[in-house]
Amino acid sequence: MPKPLRVGLIGAGSIAQAHMQGWQENAHAQVVAICDISRPAREGTAERWGVSPGALFEDYRKMLKQVELDAVDICTPNSYHRAPTIAAFRAGCHVLVEKPVATSASDCRRMITAGKKARRLLMVAQVMRFGSEGQTLRRWVDAGLVGDIYWGHCTLLRPRGVPAWGKFIDAEASAGGPCYDLGVHILDMALWLMDFPEPVTVSAGTYLKLANRRTLMKHNPRKYTVPEDMAAGLIRFKNGATLSVQTSWALNVTEETARRNIVLCGTKGGLQYSPPTLVNEQEGMLVNYTPQIGAPVGENGFVDEIDAFVEAIRQGQPSPVPGEQALITQRILDGIYASGAAGREVEV
Repeated sequence: MPKPLRVGLIGAGSIAQAHMQGWQENAHAQVVAICDISRPAREGTAERWGVSPGALFEDYRKMLKQVELDAVDICTPNSYHRAPTIAAFRAGCHVLVEKPVATSASDCRRMITAGKKARRLLMVAQVMRFGSEGQTLRRWVDAGLVGDIYWGHCTLLRPRGVPAWGKFIDAEASAGGPCYDLGVHILDMALWLMDFPEPVTVSAGTYLKLANRRTLMKHNPRKYTVPEDMAAGLIRFKNGATLSVQTSWALNVTEETARRNIVLCGTKGGLQYSPPTLVNEQEGMLVNYTPQIGAPVGENGFVDEIDAFVEAIRQGQPSPVPGEQALITQRILDGIYASGAAGREVEV
């Protein structure tokens, strides 16, 4: 039986704990080293998950040099994805990196190039793909029940939900706000179901109206340096399709309005993400079809995400969430910020 993959974790903050659950439950991989600039973070994570205290590092370059690794899981803040990813590829490791893949399309391209040069997998941790809702919708698309998708709408809004922990609101570490935290999830899901058409233009508005002052939230508004607390955009694709996206950390809307949802409409049917619903014509009627039991999937999307990454490495399969797909998502995110700043439509 092949030996378990030896994995190094870079970044031991809150999202890393969800990843560690996945690694803990996978029989074919083991986290053997942890790196974080925070001593309490790396030591606390090691103690919680049973990683040797002798394999803890402050500098990921030392970890890559001193520990023999097969793969690296990068859970650092957004701005610190590119450098450790490229370093891990140069060390001969496969890489799983948290979303968003980077903070610019140019950085993403460099990461893709490094992975190809090293002949190692790059997978982006888009966990929504591994939930039962997304898997159910994907099955309907693959079965041809939706046809050609030509219009879509995706939304994930928080009325009062600015993160008060980590580096989310720090522009130096995170670069962006809800677009990078929440919008990337729904955008990736919609694009995945649309089979990643080529984007042409983005017209967007980005707003900072509530989060830079104290309004029923626990964060420190004086430390809020990311450019937006709400964003809305319209994407046009080369095939003629359009997709709108809205996301926020702070907005004056009801909880019902704020719930996460994705709607996609095609030539044969339509999809709704929550609850998973297929809309099509049957017996002269327009019918909503919601399954009692969705696509078979585990109860924890992070566990399924880790499993998919490990299986792709072990079987020599393509990346479950390749960098090329993440690049399309990142180009659109770049476009949302650029269009919001310029006040006009931009090409992507």
